[in-house]
Amino acid sequence: MLSTSTKQLSDSGLRDRFHKRSLEHQRPLSTVTMAFTVVAFLCFVGARNLVDGPATPLAYRLACALVLALLVMAIPRAGSSRTFGAIGVAYSLVLVAGLALNVSGVEQPLLWILPAMVAIPICAAPLWLTPTHFLVGSAIFYAAAFALLFGEPRTHDVDVVVWMWIAAIGIPTSAVFHFSFYRFRRNHFLLESQLAQLAATDPLTGLQNRRAFVKQAERRLDAMTPDARVSAIFLDIDSFKSLNDHFGHAVGDHALYQVAQVLMEETAADDSVSRIGGEEFAVLLRDGLAGALALAERLRGAIAVIERPDGHLTASFGVAEHRSGESIMVLLDRADEALLRAKHSGRNRVCAERALPLDALKMLSADMLAEGETVAPRHLWDDYYLTSHFQPLYSLSHQKQVGFEALLRGEQSDGTLVPPVVLFAPKPSSDEGALDRASHAVHLANARKSLPGDAWLFLNILPATFIAEGYADQLAMIVRAVGLEPERVILEILESHGGSVDDMSRAAAVYRAHGFLIAVDDFGAGQSNLDRLFRIRPDIVKLDGELIRATSHGSGQPILPKLVSLLHQAGMLVVVEGVETTEELILAVESNVDFAQGYLLGRPAAEIARPESVHRRIDDAFDVIAQGRAHQYALFESEVEPYRSALSRAADDLLAGALMDQAFAVLATFDRCISCFILDDSGRQIGHELRGPAWSSEAASLHPVANPRDARWDHRPYFRNAVLLPGVAVASNPYLSLASGRPCIAVTLALQFAAERSVIGVEMDWSAVGLPWPAGE
Repeated sequence: MLSTSTKQLSDSGLRDRFHKRSLEHQRPLSTVTMAFTVVAFLCFVGARNLVDGPATPLAYRLACALVLALLVMAIPRAGSSRTFGAIGVAYSLVLVAGLALNVSGVEQPLLWILPAMVAIPICAAPLWLTPTHFLVGSAIFYAAAFALLFGEPRTHDVDVVVWMWIAAIGIPTSAVFHFSFYRFRRNHFLLESQLAQLAATDPLTGLQNRRAFVKQAERRLDAMTPDARVSAIFLDIDSFKSLNDHFGHAVGDHALYQVAQVLMEETAADDSVSRIGGEEFAVLLRDGLAGALALAERLRGAIAVIERPDGHLTASFGVAEHRSGESIMVLLDRADEALLRAKHSGRNRVCAERALPLDALKMLSADMLAEGETVAPRHLWDDYYLTSHFQPLYSLSHQKQVGFEALLRGEQSDGTLVPPVVLFAPKPSSDEGALDRASHAVHLANARKSLPGDAWLFLNILPATFIAEGYADQLAMIVRAVGLEPERVILEILESHGGSVDDMSRAAAVYRAHGFLIAVDDFGAGQSNLDRLFRIRPDIVKLDGELIRATSHGSGQPILPKLVSLLHQAGMLVVVEGVETTEELILAVESNVDFAQGYLLGRPAAEIARPESVHRRIDDAFDVIAQGRAHQYALFESEVEPYRSALSRAADDLLAGALMDQAFAVLATFDRCISCFILDDSGRQIGHELRGPAWSSEAASLHPVANPRDARWDHRPYFRNAVLLPGVAVASNPYLSLASGRPCIAVTLALQFAAERSVIGVEMDWSAVGLPWPAGE
């Protein structure tokens, strides 16, 4: 406070603000004081009329009062300190003139106006805005007064009294009043400015704080002209918490200060820059989206140069342009949403706001919807066109085309395709969601003209687009606008960042209410997992092409049949992508896959190819499977039959009273025999197992479960099947053995001894590549 009271208004901008603030304070006080003076003047005029002697006509004196009143009325409209000072000077001159007219004709005029000559400068002193106004105004007042009043004859005594009151009392008192009041107003303004600055400033970085930023932004938006453009940049320092946690808050504070310096250096003087809170900053600038994105990229590069103890700082940016009628908070929310996408897509990057929700609908031009148009619709995007290629999906059971996946392509004006690396390259000025929505309008317009009337259209959709507020309603409008129904459209949720499973599950219910079917793409790759499937509950699951080539460890058997069976049990139809060879097609048919897609069945193309040759190829696959199933069964039986026969002979020996080792002696010498065993009626092992040539102790990781005598096996299919067919040697399907950790087959037989029922069996090693598996496994 002490420093504030002695601070000089040396800065011209600060002085101007002080005078403007003083003017706001002085207007009401000056209006009241000067209005009261008008009333006092009228009283003075009335008192003069009570005195005899020649007088100036009353109309002249009342005219002075009218002019004074008009000047009082002009005070609230004074827009500058100069105007205010000019009104004060004019008021003083008119007042002096009125006093002179009023005392004309009295015997002692100076005695009449002596109180006014003393009181008026004293009362006016606090009203002058600046010392210059005070000195000029007072000098003019006294000069006019002496010119008009002191030419009258007067006595020596009167001169002494007048000069004593004016020089000894009036002038010193008015000077004290003015300079004291001026000093008080100045100190009050400086203190107020200092407090306002402290309240509006972030103490660490020196930038505006959030409250001041929002308030200033609101004023700027309110003052915007219709053609003005304003954009907001939201930025957040990446991994800032780790900086504080690992190196201390002092290092973190220094990083914040350095980022603030970068923002101040790179932005223009009329841009608003603020530390919103924590490690978040905001910039409001007078420019469109493209200019804001360019600035954000410069800021990103400048921040990336700042060193931190474990490398360099980076920051993520979200940019949005102000839309007509929206508040600053809505603008910042859109920029913040873009910032979150920048964070989720890898940090240290700039993302733009999402396009307006109805952009895709507006893309459906009259040309794209024209009846009878044979040329595929295209939409201009950057410096090339967007168009559609369609890849067929076949129902293997029906052996026909049932749907087409729409794939986005870019074309130059001469028809040359744009490389995917260019088409799908991330662009700060157009987020991938905008391209995603644009593709839907293009695909739907093309599908209306190209697809058969009963086929499904598979539309790829990003998770972020899928969960976008209101997009389900918009997409349904687009589908119907092109003459399709949502029931013919399958939304294929891509494997991508951008949406939580809970959000996608809720969004799926909204799309289903419109009639859309839901598919999950690329299951088996990236983040795909069963939890995601069971939460979203898609109608169709598209398996990643690599799954058709995946095999189980050891045996080399494909895992596709089991996976398809699992998904069918969960109530989901299955599409296998990436079918490229006849062998893969045969596996898909054998695995009971519902639909298949791949280069063997049809490549993506702008024109729909005739399906007859593919129908024959699928039919041939069914024939191969039908022919091979009997052969496969025969091979399997030929491998298992010797074990069945030997187990039956061992059963006869046991019933005849032979010991276990004697009964199993021959069977235990077979090459694939791991062990022979006897289980009681509850599935627990009786005695020891007799180990065969295939037994191994190498499965060290399975040591806790390697002893079969510790377990109960009546839940295993090989036990249940034997009990259902007593006296018959039955072979199980291959399974992963807990005891050996290898694919195995068990041949078992149920016997009824005098005391109880038992199940005898042999476990066979089935891990060798090339061994036949039962048909359908």
